[in-house]
Amino acid sequence: MTDWQKIKPWLGAVIRLLLGVVWLWASLHKLHDPRAFVQTVRAYDATPEWLSKAIGYGLPVLELAIAVMLILGVAVRMAAATSVVLFVVFLIGLIQASARGIKLECGCFGGGGTTDGSTSYFLDSVRDLGLLVLAVYLVAWSMTALSVEQFLARNDVVVVPSAKRLRDPQGRRKYESELAEVETRARSRAVYMNGSLALITVLIIVIGIGVQSGRAKITGSLVATNASVSDGVTWGKKAAATVDIYEDFGCPHCLEFEKQVATKLDADVRANLAQVKFHTISILDGNSKNSYSTRAANAALCASDLSPDQFVTYHNLLFGTPGGKQWQPAEGTAGPTNLNLVTLAQKYAKFSSANVTTFTTCVNSESHKALVEAMTEYSSKHGVTGTPTVRVNGKEINSPTWASLSAAIAAADAKGPKPSPSPTPSPTPTPTPSTSASSSPSKTPTASKTPTASKSS
Repeated sequence: MTDWQKIKPWLGAVIRLLLGVVWLWASLHKLHDPRAFVQTVRAYDATPEWLSKAIGYGLPVLELAIAVMLILGVAVRMAAATSVVLFVVFLIGLIQASARGIKLECGCFGGGGTTDGSTSYFLDSVRDLGLLVLAVYLVAWSMTALSVEQFLARNDVVVVPSAKRLRDPQGRRKYESELAEVETRARSRAVYMNGSLALITVLIIVIGIGVQSGRAKITGSLVATNASVSDGVTWGKKAAATVDIYEDFGCPHCLEFEKQVATKLDADVRANLAQVKFHTISILDGNSKNSYSTRAANAALCASDLSPDQFVTYHNLLFGTPGGKQWQPAEGTAGPTNLNLVTLAQKYAKFSSANVTTFTTCVNSESHKALVEAMTEYSSKHGVTGTPTVRVNGKEINSPTWASLSAAIAAADAKGPKPSPSPTPSPTPTPTPSTSASSSPSKTPTASKTPTASKSS
């Protein structure tokens, strides 16, 4: 028993510091990109929009506060109890997502969101369960070595008198009185400290939500000649079938989808069987060493400033094999530079000299970066949890292929007015993407952005 009393505060110190570092690591990764973490919360599909934003902006601040308290060793029981509640909520979130068949990366340490790759619910749950057990230990035994609480309690000691004095009624009463006084003083100190820190933490969270909300706002112009936040780039005349395509130029599943549909869908647009709205969103910058997703989307929108036809030409090249080489970079690698993006327009899209000059300025200045961010956020808020997402007249196609897309277009055309083909020019040069493709391209996780432009505070 004596050995356990000696070991307990040191074991508690190790556990306290371990949990503190875990919370610190988790919070810093989430604080880095508030829009992305809001998107991760949305992906669980368990909270309304206002609560998703409150969690996305406020949870990292709470985690940081818990980390500071645990590392310093102050209000340890309160911090540990809050940790217990959070770990239970995390476990419930993972379990409900698994039960509903939602495929997610948990986002516990930043990133996260919907994925069509393998999930690690079991490992995530085991990790959270282990951390939960450690937090419960600190709730039970919160006095730990190397802590502020231990320092403040250094005088909370009452020497146990001898057995002879304890047998004396007056001596026992004196000892019990001293013991009660120390216990009262320690309890009052704990209530005052915990109450003060709880109030301060709430205020910090409120302020943090405001700060993170401000950091999540998009600054810059959302104006483009032939593109908008809600509709993306519209190509083709109004038709009975409106096809909305949400893509990331760094998304490998989008590449597989485009290999199947590009040429055939372009023909349907020219035949007035469909009108396409291309939503060029950016979700994979975290997997790129040079923000290729955003830069490529910006370049495509720069091409749309010239005309929707020029956009389609450039769009298809970004998913194609100009010069016999696949343009899209492998995930996790650096994508083509801005100079490469300009060369693609000049050499393969055959933009005129004047257009290349305008395009180059737009690409290098990232004129449409804010628009890309706003389009991404708009898509996220309207239920786009992965790419490619394809909708025909507002109805989403699961695991889109050319077969499922063409069937949806045909069904819409059967109910709509008769097509009126027009001399909508074919993109020049006409891209010739590979015909080999996955039979059911899947989705890649999205990241959250803010829908309207405003100035950061």
